[in-house]
Amino acid sequence: MSGKTALIAGLSFVLGCGSSRQFVAIPKNLERDNVPHQVVEITAEDFDFDPEEIHIKAGTLLTLRITAKGTHGFELSDFGIDERLEDQQTKEIELFAGEKGTYGFHCSHFCGLGHFGMTGKIIVE
Repeated sequence: MSGKTALIAGLSFVLGCGSSRQFVAIPKNLERDNVPHQVVEITAEDFDFDPEEIHIKAGTLLTLRITAKGTHGFELSDFGIDERLEDQQTKEIELFAGEKGTYGFHCSHFCGLGHFGMTGKIIVE
């Protein structure tokens, strides 16, 4: 393996190849009126999501209402979600949590030295 090929392979491993999307955020056949709905308020600021851990029941339509203090991003790759969060604005992001599991999210807009620690998770029980 040449040095260039090894570098590309290493970067692909670290950064991930393609999308890790497993689910559609909102399935086309979802009957919104027939599933539980939960709204969670989140603040994105100072290299932190608050709360950084969200618990919901499987089969729930989840609305994340995220308010940014500073410019940030919100990426939940298992659901194909990657949104820019502008300073002092609130953005609503919806997803249907149909299966149990733990789904990590992180800031996808470089926001300073603490950026890489700006993570959280949604735990679907």
